[in-house]
Amino acid sequence: MIDRRSFLKNALLGGAAFGAGLKLGGAFDATTGGRVILHGFVPADETAVRGVLDAFLALDGRSLPAPQVDAPAAWRRAVAGSLQQAADRYVRGGDRQFTVQVVRLDETLPADLMLQQEGRVLDPQSAFGRNLLEQRDSLRGRDAAVAVSCRLETRPDALAGHRVLVIENENGEYDRVALDGATRRLELAGPAGKTSVLLDADGARVIGASCRHATCRLQGAVARPGELIACAPNRLVLRVETA
Repeated sequence: MIDRRSFLKNALLGGAAFGAGLKLGGAFDATTGGRVILHGFVPADETAVRGVLDAFLALDGRSLPAPQVDAPAAWRRAVAGSLQQAADRYVRGGDRQFTVQVVRLDETLPADLMLQQEGRVLDPQSAFGRNLLEQRDSLRGRDAAVAVSCRLETRPDALAGHRVLVIENENGEYDRVALDGATRRLELAGPAGKTSVLLDADGARVIGASCRHATCRLQGAVARPGELIACAPNRLVLRVETA
């Protein structure tokens, strides 16, 4: 059984399932490519934010898509400073995207890092390299006020096959909606109130939540088979599958 704090942390950082979940374990493999996500809870200072970005860039020394950044003005300098160090690695085109997001947390939580590759949450002790371990050690015992997410993955419009958003509530599967690029809004009721979901060309994402922490809204869009968004208060899971 996962406790409330652990659920909030995993739901924000990795989109962990409520009642289903990401596979655990395994070692990071830079040669396979695929989808890699580094999430971090860090203190509200530039050194900590840049540390997460630097650790992600050090995971793989190969070329990267030109980054897309979603960060408040207060954090853009820190993000740009780290990303500039890898300017000679950025390329245009291709079917991958590199995104960086920085958001301020509504409450302080223990600082930590989490690394995912192809749906697996990797064990820090066996899968983290020296840079990640050093960064994680520097966060030990500190409080986090900012969430940083670095994602390297296939662009939604480059995904092969048809996709569907599976909606599950406390009674099981509730609906299946095609992710065909059309823009539509869903209002889903649950024990804690309503959850508003927007479907568009980028996939599906929560744009409004009545629960206290609204961590489901911070998880961003899901578009690839296997990705999901979970909301524990409303007993709701949004999961992408191949139709």
